[in-house]
Amino acid sequence: MSLHAFDYATSDAMSVAQAIADGVLTPSEAVAEAFAAIDRVNPVLNAVILEMRDAAQDQLAALPETGPLRGVPTLLKDDCPSFAGAAMSYGCRAARGNVSHQDHEIVSRYRAAGLVVVGKTNLPEMSCNIATEPTLHGPALNPWSLSRSVGGSSGGAAAAVAAGVVPFAYGNDGAGSIRIPSSNTGLFGLKPSRGRTPCGPVSSENWGGLVCHHVLTRSVRDSAVMLDLTSAQEPGSLYVAPFEAQSFLAAAGRRPGPLRIGLVDRSDLDIAVEPQVRAALERAAARIETLGHKVVPVSFAHDSVALAQAVTDLIAAYTAIEVDDIALEMSCPVDDLHFEPVNIGLAEYGHSLGGTDVLRARGRANATSRAFAGVFAGVDLVMSPVTPCLPQPLGTFDVRSSDWKTFIGSVMAASVFTHPANAAGIPAMSVPMEQSDDGLPIGIQFLAPYGAEALLLSVAAEIERTYPWSQRRPSIHA
Repeated sequence: MSLHAFDYATSDAMSVAQAIADGVLTPSEAVAEAFAAIDRVNPVLNAVILEMRDAAQDQLAALPETGPLRGVPTLLKDDCPSFAGAAMSYGCRAARGNVSHQDHEIVSRYRAAGLVVVGKTNLPEMSCNIATEPTLHGPALNPWSLSRSVGGSSGGAAAAVAAGVVPFAYGNDGAGSIRIPSSNTGLFGLKPSRGRTPCGPVSSENWGGLVCHHVLTRSVRDSAVMLDLTSAQEPGSLYVAPFEAQSFLAAAGRRPGPLRIGLVDRSDLDIAVEPQVRAALERAAARIETLGHKVVPVSFAHDSVALAQAVTDLIAAYTAIEVDDIALEMSCPVDDLHFEPVNIGLAEYGHSLGGTDVLRARGRANATSRAFAGVFAGVDLVMSPVTPCLPQPLGTFDVRSSDWKTFIGSVMAASVFTHPANAAGIPAMSVPMEQSDDGLPIGIQFLAPYGAEALLLSVAAEIERTYPWSQRRPSIHA
């Protein structure tokens, strides 16, 4: 295969790595392809907010001799995964000029695998939104429809991967922030179990254990191999997910056998599932049954109203800490010239909570794991919508609103099917199985018991083989 014949923009990470190993292209050429793709689509999509061209050259010069993904370019979200010497804004105007002083453990593992970080992706301020429309950088746009939300908070990552800038990008997920943008852009997005991937050394946990770190990908096998490369226990971690004897990549190649899968299509939180999303879920369930699985109706066993309040309290408490820390570090006031108004409101509410309020919220969130254990006593997996709605018009989740309560209420409603997995610490994935009448992507969520990522990846790969999505491309692509 020649470089001319090799299509970087449609290749997954393992294909790029194989092309490099076969001499079809060099690591430098692969990185050049990524920067060329940024040049082509980023002026429209605004997905990448920091290009790391000099740092990429430094990484290329220091590449390990071997590595499963040696020379493959990728992107980091501009928040948790600090890259020493690179700017980190958290999507916040107050943090302009902030520079990271050490590598996140995830970044260290990326380097060891031979990956090359070529830039940082757009995100809402402090990742506190399920849309990506920050005041600092402006909105990241959805390559499938420029008028629709790309999702959040890993929205820039989703736009870049969907458009072919890089084969995968880092994302994190505190209430659906990998799964929602994956659903909105036709990608595969897995949220691992709590404790599966590292969150240090800067922090011991994020949002009280709600947040997990992984990637958004175009193929299931890329997600699997990245979990293999990043899931080793981190020294000092508060949580450790169960050890998996077989590699996750091997699990993705193994047929899962007939499963009993519970179907959830409603919540006791007062929000209706849009007709096109419901129809997509029904079609997906029918497809699942053609694979030999049994789909049966089930319900979430937790109190969705109480859980939404608990998650709100936890987010507010941690937002208060983040706002205070950034304001202190950057010597700036807490006002709407430096922070989004909804985050100022959330921070004020977070400060009003007492220690017992926060502990009670953590207890309510953690109890969700027991509720799911009851559900999984009768089924192997649960499937549901990712969100109850199609990708929403830009501006739906407005961080510049003075009404933070309405804002966070809308976020909790739109993440009603995703944030329970964060509270319970269980793995969940968005699989790009469906599309709307006018071609917008619709992801279907699957949830598994704690530690059962291997089962999710096996099912996802089975779906991918039978109902492939790789041929679908958005209107804006590299």
